[in-house]
Amino acid sequence: MGTSGTTGGNPFTRFAYASTHTQSSGSADVKLEVTTQQPGSSSAKRGRSEEKKEASLIRPTKLVKIEPASETKSYTDAAQSDRRLELLLGLYEARKSKETPIDKFGTHACVAPGVSNAKVERFQLLVAALLSSQTQDPITYAAMQRLHQLGETDEGLTIEVVQSTSEEELGKALKPVGFYHRKAHQLKRVAAILRTQFHGDIPRSLDEILQLPGIGPKIGRVITLLAWGHVDGIVVDTHVHRLAQRLGWASTTTPENTRKELEEWIPREHWGNLSLAVVGFGQTVCTAKHPSCSKCPLAAKCPSAFKVDSSNNSKNKSTQKTRKRRIENK
Repeated sequence: MGTSGTTGGNPFTRFAYASTHTQSSGSADVKLEVTTQQPGSSSAKRGRSEEKKEASLIRPTKLVKIEPASETKSYTDAAQSDRRLELLLGLYEARKSKETPIDKFGTHACVAPGVSNAKVERFQLLVAALLSSQTQDPITYAAMQRLHQLGETDEGLTIEVVQSTSEEELGKALKPVGFYHRKAHQLKRVAAILRTQFHGDIPRSLDEILQLPGIGPKIGRVITLLAWGHVDGIVVDTHVHRLAQRLGWASTTTPENTRKELEEWIPREHWGNLSLAVVGFGQTVCTAKHPSCSKCPLAAKCPSAFKVDSSNNSKNKSTQKTRKRRIENK
């Protein structure tokens, strides 16, 4: 225990006393409210000792502890981050026992079963990622199987096969992939660039991959993650964007802004696994039009549980059907 004349080890020394009516102490988190006693007018009171006067003037009547604004904000941010991270970890746990379309037909599943050459495998991952834009996973997967059949070996699709196949024949193999004519043309250009500039392999860096025809930032991050194991950011598609809003992870209007906001609070060790887990959950549980909140393991803590209004979708479908009937009757 410290003596009355020392400050070391005394937790109360940060409370300072002063003789003003209300003042702040030297510590940023303490506010003192002090009342003073006015000395009386009698000669007896005026004769009191100076020591007693000072004692009466500086006696504090209330100590009010004020939390600094910066500390309060940090506590709030930390609590909010903990709640969001708790939902993310709960989603990961739920996905362990649930097989989804992306697990069976995603980009990672599109390589040829007999592929043994690492360069060929990386090329097939690039092609599957390119085709996946604006296309559902099962359709992309089926198109990749047709492309593999163009090759004469178990390796499946290779740069040489793409270069020796006409653009028209590639287009037929890709149909009904979204924008299949354009993507057939892009595949021919990509194969030529990889052959001449990268020694038959795909680039390692995201910046170089983004220079290839048909490759945007989202697809580029998928390629670097699957082909090279590099995490260049969180992959955010429509499913991740939608769930981020519903689960309170982000408050944004575009997938790119959602990516930036997610990367501000999600620990980097979760970036690589997030997309596969969230997309699968969005495909099967938290769907766009009719989310299964009653069966969702996150419903108890989800801020949007049982609040998604699907009536607008029904109204829009009804309006479209009515317009179609009117056109047909004209």
